[in-house]
Amino acid sequence: MDIYLTELENNDRIRFPMLPESISVQNANIFQSYRIMARGDVKLPFGQELTGFTWSGKFPGEARKNDPYVREWQSPHELLRLLETFRTEEKKLRLLITETSVNHDVYIRQLQGTFSGGYGDFSYNINMVLARELVINESGASASGAEALPPLANTPPDGNARPDTPTAATYTVVSGDTLWGIAQRFLGAGRRYSEIHAANRDVIGSNPGRIFPGQILTIPA
Repeated sequence: MDIYLTELENNDRIRFPMLPESISVQNANIFQSYRIMARGDVKLPFGQELTGFTWSGKFPGEARKNDPYVREWQSPHELLRLLETFRTEEKKLRLLITETSVNHDVYIRQLQGTFSGGYGDFSYNINMVLARELVINESGASASGAEALPPLANTPPDGNARPDTPTAATYTVVSGDTLWGIAQRFLGAGRRYSEIHAANRDVIGSNPGRIFPGQILTIPA
């Protein structure tokens, strides 16, 4: 089993040099179990009912580059540089875990860690959120739950044609959604979640971290 993370635009690739002991899958309803490093069963998703992946691991220092359990050694500093670039520039990535059904597009939501021990190892925690494709239609709903108000009529009752009025897009929240993820899909950057919150404060309330399935949000232009 191997874990690969590939940046889709430039094909920069990371092969994680050491397997984690376990991987957590958020909001997955259907699972298969796999064994990682003979340390016990870990549950990974079999279907599409999921929103993200989290695990803890180590990037081995140069003193351990030739150890038999190190798959493809890269400097921890270089791995951190790549991962931080992916995260800060919000790059879409392909997460592949061989011998499992995991082969998904993701964004890195969080990366934390510290150098520890006498070998130059870097211990890290990583969280990735699923990247869903979303198409906003002029009317009707998309497969991801996006809806749009019907276009306004161009010709009023007085018969004088007027310029088209832009239509406002709406989105119906589904299980596992976050404002960060919705902003990433609609506005191209998760950090713009505050714009969606401001436009829907009467629906969401004061806490942007509390949204619920079924809420209909207006997506600002």
